[in-house]
Amino acid sequence: MGLLRWLFGRKGPSISGGFLADRNLARVLDCVLEGCEYVVGAGAGAPETVVALARRHPHKECLACEPSSEKCFELENAAEGLKNVYMHNAAPGRFLDLLAADKPYLFGRDVLFLLSAAGGGAERRFFEEVGFVAGSFQAAFLSIHGFRVPEREDFDYDSQRGRECSLKNVGPLLTASEHTLHFPAYAVRASRKRRYKGWCLASMGRNAEFSFPGDVKTLLSKPE
Repeated sequence: MGLLRWLFGRKGPSISGGFLADRNLARVLDCVLEGCEYVVGAGAGAPETVVALARRHPHKECLACEPSSEKCFELENAAEGLKNVYMHNAAPGRFLDLLAADKPYLFGRDVLFLLSAAGGGAERRFFEEVGFVAGSFQAAFLSIHGFRVPEREDFDYDSQRGRECSLKNVGPLLTASEHTLHFPAYAVRASRKRRYKGWCLASMGRNAEFSFPGDVKTLLSKPE
């Protein structure tokens, strides 16, 4: 538990759990979260990120899922004392079903939704999850981790069932909602020990025209 306490006990963008290993992405997510009421996360790295963000934003309600019972228990221990964290021992698809049944009000709220293309169990249907979020949430900021950044080879990306997480495969799923796409505009230095995952942020519905402050806007690019 010592390592987990170190990962989740630290404050600020330097937290190394989940998506926040990339400090620039951490800055973008913190900026978005200032205008959101909720954080929701699913997929590898997402629940760690949810716990880290919950610690820094104690007035936001934060929900995530983890299909492994052992890891879910570890995450709950890491979130001990955080009254705004709700961890579900469930695969992403089941988690979304639970949200629809128990918390349908989320669909109309300002939500930061963290979705990783990796993990989630053998039966996962990642692309269906993307379509569900786009078609159900009216004001979501959907941050997809493991995305193939267009025209960039310095970021890694993930695939699900032989389909890469890319604009070609994800873009058509987002058309259910008005949206604006954002990608990293900054360079990253890869090494044998560390490569950053690419990401895409879709500001959706009534947040489609969300305006980022200047220091954050310089971190973002839009597809041509």
